[in-house]
Amino acid sequence: MTRHLFCMAAFCNGGLWQSTVLHGNIMKNRGKPRNTPEVIWGKVDVRDEMQCWPWKSWCGTGGYGRVEIDGKSYYAHRVIFDLSFPGVIYLNAPEDRRAHGYLMHTCDNPKCCNPLHLKVCTHAENMADKKNKGRCPDFKGEKGPRAKLSLKDVEEIRWIASKGIAASESGKIYGVHKSTIKHAINGRHYGG
Repeated sequence: MTRHLFCMAAFCNGGLWQSTVLHGNIMKNRGKPRNTPEVIWGKVDVRDEMQCWPWKSWCGTGGYGRVEIDGKSYYAHRVIFDLSFPGVIYLNAPEDRRAHGYLMHTCDNPKCCNPLHLKVCTHAENMADKKNKGRCPDFKGEKGPRAKLSLKDVEEIRWIASKGIAASESGKIYGVHKSTIKHAINGRHYGG
């Protein structure tokens, strides 16, 4: 019996989700439509264990599958992971970004619900994976959408500051607030 069928059998009683307690919340046959584990698994294109299992139903922002349970919307991959490995994560991601409980798609496919492609991690680990795989834009220095200074401007500002010119005076020259000048000088923005 494959893992997902085993998990369905563990949670279903005659095809109905019978008041199963998930993380302190009693889930009763609610949702639009009634999203029992059997119905939820029916929205996943289950393939070979090593392949991605795409979510076949509604997807929200970023292409991530969404499912409604008890009147609340959850990420489909989190629900499938919880059905496969009960009690490891909460259906909602942790509020504390330093806590474990986020799920990283090791396959980089937001629609994938294969529990073997999901890794429990922290938010920082998930973002580092995204950066290491080149899936996030580089907004350092003048590349950022809110950058007000070029790297050439920053070099000049640092040289001017080394001569004792106040940040407020440089701000007037470059048309930015003195705090922007101070951040450029100390390397907080635009690198050191």
